[in-house]
Amino acid sequence: MDELLRLVNLIVERSPKSFPLINYQDEKSLETRFFNLLKQGEVATDEDASETLYGGKGLSVNYRMLKSRLRRKLLNHLHFLEFPAHKFSLGSFEQYKIHALLLEAEGLIVANEYKLADRILTQAIAFAKEHHLTTSIVRALEQKLNIHTTVINKKTYLESHKELQGYYRLEALERTATGLFNHARIELGSSLGARLAYMRNLPEVLKELYTLWESSKSPLIYNRYHILSIQYLELLGDFNAISEAVANAEDLLRQGKLHANWFNHKYNAFIRIYALLRTRQYEKGLSLAPAYLQLFDPQTVNWFAFMENYLLLALHAQRYALAGELLQKSVGNRFFRKIQQPAKERWELYRKYLVLMSDVLPESLRIELPEDVFIELVTLPKDKAGYNLSLLVLDTIKSFTTKKIDDYESHAERIKKYILKYMRGDKAERPKILLRLLLLAIKKGLDFNQIREASGHLSEKLAKAPPPGDAFAEVEIVPYEHLWEAVLIILKRRAIPA
Repeated sequence: MDELLRLVNLIVERSPKSFPLINYQDEKSLETRFFNLLKQGEVATDEDASETLYGGKGLSVNYRMLKSRLRRKLLNHLHFLEFPAHKFSLGSFEQYKIHALLLEAEGLIVANEYKLADRILTQAIAFAKEHHLTTSIVRALEQKLNIHTTVINKKTYLESHKELQGYYRLEALERTATGLFNHARIELGSSLGARLAYMRNLPEVLKELYTLWESSKSPLIYNRYHILSIQYLELLGDFNAISEAVANAEDLLRQGKLHANWFNHKYNAFIRIYALLRTRQYEKGLSLAPAYLQLFDPQTVNWFAFMENYLLLALHAQRYALAGELLQKSVGNRFFRKIQQPAKERWELYRKYLVLMSDVLPESLRIELPEDVFIELVTLPKDKAGYNLSLLVLDTIKSFTTKKIDDYESHAERIKKYILKYMRGDKAERPKILLRLLLLAIKKGLDFNQIREASGHLSEKLAKAPPPGDAFAEVEIVPYEHLWEAVLIILKRRAIPA
């Protein structure tokens, strides 16, 4: 049933106004009734659908046959979908269109309609050349050769054969580049140890990819090189170089050296916003983000990933009202329930930090936050790997707001154990200072005046400590300086008699 629901949703979203295979207005048809039930969300299980359509509790043979027929029509309907070209990059939209042409030609060849097939293949080759779709050109030329061989047309056969050899060589270069790219992505997506070990090979792989691009000028190969070089710079933590790499790619596009369909605007927009976040260029990032957001389809995980960085920009820039709007827009997206559980948990963590910061805002600013901000999204496990530091800091600061608690030693013990176990190396400097400040607050009995005087040195040290360039370091949800400012406000309020 889930497959049918997904197919129906896809077809409703992407179909032209008239459905060529399903008359959705003919309510006398069981197929139409079933389709509309799924479309309107009135049935969720096979049992529900069978009872609504046939009146019986069990899954009858008639229902199974109906479901099979509808599924087949829905799959056939995939040939008639419409995709907004500006929302689909890397030639995916064009690949979809040309595959339809090649399928038409294949059907005509099977039916011995060679002249009609040859005409469609000529159209397909022209379209594929326009969009630099080498593999599709090869497939179309191979089909042409089959036709010329069957009708014994030596002249056109030799012309197509000669052209095909050139595209075979180009395809071989693209396959080599794709192989290097895929292998690198697999290694970099493996365990941390494997990733670090493979990084030593990346400069040579990038050099080989660039050489392949220089010898072929294939936009596909450049795309492989560009994405992998960005990932390498990200792993090095060189986020300024990432911005330069994106700018260089944009220059090549303006110079006509890259085909527009193979310039991944979405990827470059995403990585540029992330680089601006990591280099603390918050206002610049916030000025670019609204336009970049339009590149992403709200029904995709990429939209949510971009929104995470957009939200973090707002939090770091202390634009909490904007952060609230972005959070509301994201969790209000009906596709939110379909994203992976770890992503949902990250959104809940962002929400909790936004609520924490809202507690210290003046009432005039607090009322600008949407009410949805204060509604829990999902249950966040206390021992969730990867969130431990964020949860530890959050729980400790929240405990300072409760005057009923007298014993904070349990929080202090958790912090001390965490520092001993995890706070090593350069990337641990900032969180270690923040944790030491929280320990200091507990040691001083949450006395605002004592803490303000005793924390001066650590506060200055935190302000001077830059975020680690290491790509494996976590991005602070709220900058630690802002968190400590929030702690001081909370402690000051705590000291005021009720």
